[in-house]
Amino acid sequence: MSKHPLPCAAASGPGRKGNVLYIVNPAGHGGAGITAWKQFQTLWPDPIDPEDVIVTERAGQAREIAAVRDDHEVLAAVGGDGTANEIMSGIMEHQEPRPKLAIVPGGTGNDIAREVGIRTVDDAVIALRDGHDRAFDIVRVDYQAAGQHKQRHAFLHGIAGFSSIPMVKPWMKRLLGPKGAYYLGTLLQIVAYRAPHMTVRSEGREYSGRAYIVIAGNTEWSAGGSMRLSPGARTDDGELNVTVIPAKSRFRMTTRLLPRVASGSHTHEPGVLYFPAREVVVYSERPVPLELDGDLFGTTPATFTICPLSLRVVAPGEPYEKTV
Repeated sequence: MSKHPLPCAAASGPGRKGNVLYIVNPAGHGGAGITAWKQFQTLWPDPIDPEDVIVTERAGQAREIAAVRDDHEVLAAVGGDGTANEIMSGIMEHQEPRPKLAIVPGGTGNDIAREVGIRTVDDAVIALRDGHDRAFDIVRVDYQAAGQHKQRHAFLHGIAGFSSIPMVKPWMKRLLGPKGAYYLGTLLQIVAYRAPHMTVRSEGREYSGRAYIVIAGNTEWSAGGSMRLSPGARTDDGELNVTVIPAKSRFRMTTRLLPRVASGSHTHEPGVLYFPAREVVVYSERPVPLELDGDLFGTTPATFTICPLSLRVVAPGEPYEKTV
């Protein structure tokens, strides 16, 4: 897992000049992307050229578009975290100066949007109108998929091992909301999951043993702002916040560790490792899934590397903060 064809380099200022390309995901969260897009058009003061709008038709298309479009200064993700992640990963395939990312939130959790200070469609309008942008750290992930080396990027976190995503169903989100759905999915996955033996190596540090999960965190909050996976993590410090949770009994996971994730106090539990690093490598006795910003991509072995201030995002004010 040592091949890094796309270097981590800091973004170099505003970049090319041009229009905004809006990439709209119509499928996410029951059509919320289209709803957000219609609201944005109502609020935006000027006509939008139809040639500056692409409505995606399948998963992965937003990344493909973002990777090849070099005729716009800003690529705007109209949708949720999955859409923002795809476009961000596509942007990182460009040489510098790269396009900037903008977000019009239209998803379930909208964690990336909140993290950069965009909580509503109105915020997105203000950010794009004012043209202010900031540089953020992101996580480069080298991993395996179908026997091949792959690479993409994450904004919130990269996770190896335990994931509630396979258990979270659309009906749960409709009935319980994002937070309730994530909690229920996590409980169901605890019952089903079998923790494998993992080896975690990072800058002279090594863990070897059965582990539930390894988290390479770039932000504190995820899961719709309900889980403080990486307390103290910042998107501008040039470091990952790495968590290794060794295998525990289902009773202990359910009654002690899971309830503490909401506040971030799980990192103080006996046996749990929590440390800063610029890179972490994860191996496992059997391939385990990787969750990047709330979606599953490939398996271990995987390398998570911080890319300091590599992505510029059109965003108002300060990043999302939440008191516990």
